[in-house]
Amino acid sequence: MIIAVIYFIHAIFAVYAFAKSYQSDGWLQAFLNLGFIITLFAVSLTVCELIVGIFISDAGYKITMPENQILLFFLKISGFYAQQGNTVTLTPKDSITLIFVSLLEYFFYSFYFRKTEVTKAA
Repeated sequence: MIIAVIYFIHAIFAVYAFAKSYQSDGWLQAFLNLGFIITLFAVSLTVCELIVGIFISDAGYKITMPENQILLFFLKISGFYAQQGNTVTLTPKDSITLIFVSLLEYFFYSFYFRKTEVTKAA
C-alpha cells in the first residue's frame, strides 16, 4: 500500500513538473526535466536500496501474530505483512527504500525547482 502511494505521488509530481516546465520554458525544457526526474529516481532508488539493504534483510523479520486487532490492521495495510499460520513476516525493505528516496528527492527538488529572481539590467 505504501509503495503504491509513493509511486503514485512520483507520477503526479512528474506530470506537474512537465506541465509547469512546458508553460514557462517550452517543450524542450519540459521533456528534459521529465527525463531528469526519471533518471534521478532510477539512480537514487538503486543507491538507496543498496544502503537500506545493509541494515534491513531481504528475508524480513518473523514475529508471532499480534493479539491487538488495531495493530494487526495497521500491519496489513502497511505492505510489510505476510502471514503463514501463526507467524507474520515483516518485509519493510522496499517501503523504507522508497520513503528514503522520496525524502532525498523532496530536498533536492525544493532547491532545483526553486523560483529565482531575475534582475534586468537597465
